[in-house]
This record gives sequence, C-alpha cells and structure tokens, in this order.
Amino acid sequence: MKTVLYLHGFASSGYGTKAEYFRGRFGDVPEVEFGALDFNPTPADFEYLTVTGMVNRLRQYVLDREMGSLCFIASSLGALVGLNYGHRFGGVDRMLLLAPALSWSSLGLAEEDLRRWEEAGVAPVFHHAFEEEVPLRYDFQADGLRYRQTVPPSAPAMIVHGVDDDVVPIGNSRDYAAAFPDRVRLVEVDSGHRLNDRLGVIWEYVVSFLLG
Repeated sequence: MKTVLYLHGFASSGYGTKAEYFRGRFGDVPEVEFGALDFNPTPADFEYLTVTGMVNRLRQYVLDREMGSLCFIASSLGALVGLNYGHRFGGVDRMLLLAPALSWSSLGLAEEDLRRWEEAGVAPVFHHAFEEEVPLRYDFQADGLRYRQTVPPSAPAMIVHGVDDDVVPIGNSRDYAAAFPDRVRLVEVDSGHRLNDRLGVIWEYVVSFLLG
C-alpha cells in the first residue's frame, strides 16, 4: 500500500482546506494510506515552532507508524520540511510541492521587524486554524537561518506554483527546476499562493504523478 502524507504550511494545520480536500479524495482510493500531519495542534506547539522541530516531528510520526516508503504533498513551508526530511532520512518516493518554500526567507520581514522580534523574544502571528493571533518565539527565525541553502531533491518532484504568488516568488521554483531538470518538473498555474482555487487541477497531478 502506498503512503501519502500531506505537510501543511505556516500557520495552518492538518485540517485546513487542502488537507480536508485531499482527505476526502483519498477516501475513494483504498490502495493509499493518507495522513495529514499537524505540526502545531495547539497554540503552545505553534509558539515553540521551528523548522528543525517540524522535521523531527515528521520523523517521529513516520517511525511511530512504522511507515516505509512515502510520498509527500507539501505546501509552502511544509515543502521546506519535506525536502529536508528526504535529504536527511531518505525513504521518499515522490514529492508534489505546492507553492513551495525551498529555502528560508524570514517570513518576508524587514530587518527592523526582525530586530524588534529578537529583542522581544516573541511576536504575535495570526494563525488560520486557531483564527486568532498567537505568540511565536524568535527561535523560529534563529533556527530557520540554518535552512537558507536549498537542498537537492531526494526523489522526483513536481512543483505546482501560482504565477501571482505574492508570498513565495515563483522565480524560486523556476530556478530550482532549472537546477535539477532531471528531478524536478514545474507546472505554473494562474493562481496565487494558496492555490485553493486549483485543487481540482492539483488532484489530476496527484493521480498522474504521485500515484502513477
């Protein structure tokens, strides 16, 4: 049986729009075991969030369930986690990356904002799953600096990226696909960062690329 894990993005959850969509679609695919990992199930988890912690939580999730080879559907920051997981631990067959964060970008904050965050030690962030502002410690930024360099894909990857993405520039995906032409295919779609208006199109690539 093939195992597919959905890795959500920043300030999202394993029960967001994409996760619920895929959960419903995979419910009709009995030969696939689907899971949507929640990296921050409580506000306290989010407060202490780091990319390294997310990679480690994913690793523990896989080990606890004795999962073998995996396929990832990874969105935004979840793609950074999935790529670094595969680079570190292997065991990944294919990756479908949605508007992926391929390296650390400091949440797009200006230097002055980063300085204030560091001095305060914590900053409020609106979390879409909790529907309120919750604190996030500066450890998130400090740890993130370890991921400024992209890692090569450990498995064949397809990127679906919106040309109007104002959060993660599509140029990053274009450069990554050009750097690894034998491993990465880029599909550009008419959409923004969230891609929720292109879920039907994405599902077609799930079937043809991830499950094919």
